[in-house]
Amino acid sequence: MNEFSPILLASIPVLSGNNYKRWVEDLEINLGLLELDVALRESKPVDLTYASTNAEKTKMEKWVTANWKCILVMKKPIPELLRESVEMKSTATKFLNEIKAVFEVHQKAEKGDLMNQITSAVFDGNDSVREHLLKMASTANKLKDLGMPIEEELLMHLALKSLPNAYANIKSTNAAQKDKWTMKELIPICA
Repeated sequence: MNEFSPILLASIPVLSGNNYKRWVEDLEINLGLLELDVALRESKPVDLTYASTNAEKTKMEKWVTANWKCILVMKKPIPELLRESVEMKSTATKFLNEIKAVFEVHQKAEKGDLMNQITSAVFDGNDSVREHLLKMASTANKLKDLGMPIEEELLMHLALKSLPNAYANIKSTNAAQKDKWTMKELIPICA
């Protein structure tokens, strides 16, 4: 590894439920800069025999070292609790696929939870209407990050539907307009 490796490795975020995509991107960039990505780009070379050439032996040694270091780099930013749910594999590629499988299951559940939150949102008066609408916009952004974007028109419908009858004038004004409001426009109107 080069002299910048501690700085590069520190730039890989701790893996959590909502940053898998960014984590993989940062991981791949760092492994590439550290010249360890050979274990992800190439499959394991054929096993050595007594007739193996020096070039084959060097290639195998380089791949084995890169594979081992890749696995160590992948394990470091994974919290222990999460690490326990990921089965250890013998190659970096298989280990990364195992991590991906865990997160695909997690993301499906997270998408369902977020969809339930946004479709059943009701302004309860505990927060300001601004905070309520910002939470709905934030939930929509999280869904977008998970590959499930919500159209602005649907988000506006859900936001207006979540407001109590005290906002009936705003609801009817929006319905009567040719050009519908966006969430950015609705928030200051309601606040």
